[in-house]
Amino acid sequence: MEKILESDFRNNLYKSLVDAGYEKKEAQKIVGVKYHGALKTDLVNKLTQFVADIEADKYVDEDGTTNTMKEFNAEINELRKIKGVID
Repeated sequence: MEKILESDFRNNLYKSLVDAGYEKKEAQKIVGVKYHGALKTDLVNKLTQFVADIEADKYVDEDGTTNTMKEFNAEINELRKIKGVID
């Protein structure tokens, strides 16, 4: 998992950019673009693995939990929200 997906990392990166002289909106966009890309890649990877698991008749993750469409939907909603910020 990329560090940018961690909330604390994003917050610290944003603060560092503002402290370095970036405008708040510009810093938010820089962090948002990086976060959006990493989140999108992470979701695509999860969905790809989910499809592979279904094709292999596996319906449970390695850690014993079941992937749900609600989790995927939450990540898609986060992508939409971030896309609205960076556009």
